[in-house]
Amino acid sequence: MKRILCIPFVWIFLLLHSCNKADVTSIEISQNDVYIEKLKALGFDLSQGFYEEDGGFIVENDIFLSKEDIDFHSNRKLLEVVKLHDLSTYASLNSAKAGGGKKSQYRSTIIVSFIDHNSYTKTISLYLDPSLNSVLGSGLDQAITRYNNLDIALKFIRVQNANVASIRITPADNSTPKKYLMKAGFPQSSGAPYNSILVNTNYYNNNTIRYDIASTLAHEIGHCIGLRHTDYMNRVFSCGAETDVNPNEGAGTDGAVHIPGTPTIPEYNSFMLACVNGVDRPFTQNDILALKTLYPLKAPSFYVALSTIILDDRSSYSSCCDYNDYDVKYEAKFYKDQTGTTPYYPTSPFVLRGALFHNNSLVQQLNITIPTGVQSYDLGTYTNSSVLEWGTTVSQDEHQVIVYPSYDLYLMR
Repeated sequence: MKRILCIPFVWIFLLLHSCNKADVTSIEISQNDVYIEKLKALGFDLSQGFYEEDGGFIVENDIFLSKEDIDFHSNRKLLEVVKLHDLSTYASLNSAKAGGGKKSQYRSTIIVSFIDHNSYTKTISLYLDPSLNSVLGSGLDQAITRYNNLDIALKFIRVQNANVASIRITPADNSTPKKYLMKAGFPQSSGAPYNSILVNTNYYNNNTIRYDIASTLAHEIGHCIGLRHTDYMNRVFSCGAETDVNPNEGAGTDGAVHIPGTPTIPEYNSFMLACVNGVDRPFTQNDILALKTLYPLKAPSFYVALSTIILDDRSSYSSCCDYNDYDVKYEAKFYKDQTGTTPYYPTSPFVLRGALFHNNSLVQQLNITIPTGVQSYDLGTYTNSSVLEWGTTVSQDEHQVIVYPSYDLYLMR
């Protein structure tokens, strides 16, 4: 019996069809004995499909772990061992016959945080390395259009500056043979999408035209925003019986979370199948359902306006100086509409988050429970003072309150 583990911070590979694959044998890397032992302790089978690549290791033929990943998961013991069926169970199966088990849409534990108080969406910018050909550029445009046509909370754009990109699409180092078309990873713990897609230019170049470019890029973007393979638990469904590859990619306690509403029957044309056959795969209805469920374009429940009210202005001026001295009250008001004309009275308590600053330095975080039935809430009164001599600030004592609405709120600008 083999064992496999699934973790939320690993690279996920979109593999070539198995009939074109060469066998991969195990290797010994004496200088990395400590990592080999850690991998064994985590439950990985290193007897086959194990080799060193790109500053880390490939295990089970299709999972990349950097040394930092191994240290992280070894120290925190976040991996769960999952017993698998023996490969011989699937030896006679092919992609047309591999039924049984759940083959619906799944996500990683962490997904992209998509709150943007300006538009209530999250914009993900993609940069395509100029060394990659125009065919890839056209495919990327198609992939972006497919996502943006869904009206989900994530919006995708192309940028020309790699330093500001959410996801950078660059060529892989092809000094050693690669077994994947492209590879990417899961969202980061911060809630940002995974920031890199590597392209195998042995398959995508100026001399080779593949019809699956758009769907393959959409697939890798799918990993970056948290989608797992549709058939992660039995790769035979799309890949056939692969030599030295365990058909179950593995699922830890929360590494492969079923997306509610998606079916538990085979999805033959899903763009998130583990293997491709060179055919373009636009989103199926179940793919669309999965994306809309994960990233719904949701209108805010109500709006928050932050106001400042001068209570006692003691300011004065002389021939040299302006003396500002006043008490200011900060107040949050709630409205049904963004124009702030229809008051809103919360029907249940909620937490309004914020922060108090003094002279531009954070004093404390604010987590204020707003009770039911109030249309405004007093956030506190503070004294602000300053002295300006001939336009130059001599002294200053300033307080400022800001608020951060939660997902169901919208901060009015």
